[in-house]
Formats: sequence, structure tokens, C-alpha cells
Amino acid sequence: MPPGKFIAKVAGHRELARDIFEKTFELVEPTEISYDAGNYVSVRVMDGKMPIVFRAYTFATDGSDGQSFKIIFKVFRDESGTEGRGSGYLKNLKPGESAEFFGPAGMGSFVPKRGDDSPLFLLGTGTGIAPLFAVATKLTRAKSPRLIKLFLGVSYIEEVFYLAEFEKLKSENPNFDFTIAVSRPPEDLDSAQARINFEAGRLTAVLDTIEIPKNLEALVCGSEVSTLGIRKKLLELGVPEKNIDAEGYGEV
Repeated sequence: MPPGKFIAKVAGHRELARDIFEKTFELVEPTEISYDAGNYVSVRVMDGKMPIVFRAYTFATDGSDGQSFKIIFKVFRDESGTEGRGSGYLKNLKPGESAEFFGPAGMGSFVPKRGDDSPLFLLGTGTGIAPLFAVATKLTRAKSPRLIKLFLGVSYIEEVFYLAEFEKLKSENPNFDFTIAVSRPPEDLDSAQARINFEAGRLTAVLDTIEIPKNLEALVCGSEVSTLGIRKKLLELGVPEKNIDAEGYGEV
């Protein structure tokens, strides 16, 4: 299905971590779309402000259910505390309310290109984990024998999310594992935080501590700065440039 306009309504809303939200949408018109892991949609921000703007978000779902989709987003704020137009609009949409989308788009983004004999690293910072989680979900659903390692990097332990979802994938796929990296860990952990198994440091530092498989393929997503840093580290560690697909985003 070529990119086009569609309407979807909010079917679910979760606050995953501090300022990080997951929104579930159900299709209204048309009642079904075709999309794939790694694709994205643009939402028309109808917040009463001019000019009207559009913001792009990648799917956190793999497209197996064409009647619904999920997106994960962080609410950004400027120095005065004003929410970003895109993230603020999405956060404030209530269950049952509809939004106008355009897409899906991004065919070819975050699509693993190497075969099953090539281990796959999925490296995401913050909400950049969304398309990578969708890729891992798709490969798990397809019962791929490929070795998959997912890395989520955050600044603070309060920003860790999707642990239950990662654990579920791990229980379903013996070839899947994941690592959480916290660049600014607290000196003292409360009881809930103590149950989170994480590595202290940025993802670039974590990569320095592990053996890089031969013939590795890596998909990277996150902020522009973190994505560039991870890509640079992978190249330093000997991963061929052709085996790295890295895409960054800005604050919206």
C-alpha cells in the first residue's frame, strides 16, 4: 500500500517511564493498513497552533496486525517547560480520540540485510528502541535462527522501559538476548531499581567490553548525537560500514 492519509483512534495509553509514553492506535479509515517493522508514520499536529506541522514516529510494532499499531515517544520541553508540539499533542490525546496520519513510509529502513549466519546487534537509545524492538519481534515471530542482541541505552535508571517486553521476547526466542546500559546510574538503588540488571556507562563503553562477532550486522537508532557516536565506535571495533544502518532523530 503506497503512503496515504489514514485516521486512527487512541485505543491505549501507557506511561512507560519518566516522560516516555506508549500510544496504541486502532485504524478507523481505512480499517487496515500494511506496514513493516522499521516503517514510520507522520502525524498531523492539530493543537490549534499555526502553522500546522507534521511529526514522524516509527512503529514499535512489526506490522503483523494491520488494524492497529503502537508508537513510543518522549515528551520534550523547551527551557520554559513548554512541551514539544508533536510529543505534547500525542501525550494529550485521550482514549477514543482520533488523529490524522500519513504513511506508512520508510520502506527499507531498519531492514536486516545479511543472512542468518550474521549476528545482529540492535542498538537504541531512549525511544530509538522502537523500530529495533519491532525488528526483533518480527524475527522472533518468523522463528529466525539468527543470533539477536538488543541494547537499550538511557541516561538515568528512571528512563528504563520495556523490560517485560524484552523478557517476553527472550522467553519466546532462545537466540535473543538484551542489555540495558545506564550512563548516569544512581549511587543508591531503591528496591525496584535493584531488580534491574544493567551495565553502567554509555552504549559505546559497553561495546568496548564485549567481543564483537565476526560478520556482525548492526542497526542503530536514537538521538543524532548518540547514533553518530555508536556508529563511530562500531567502525573502530572493525564492523564494516556496509554492515551498519544508523539513523538519528531530533527533539519534537
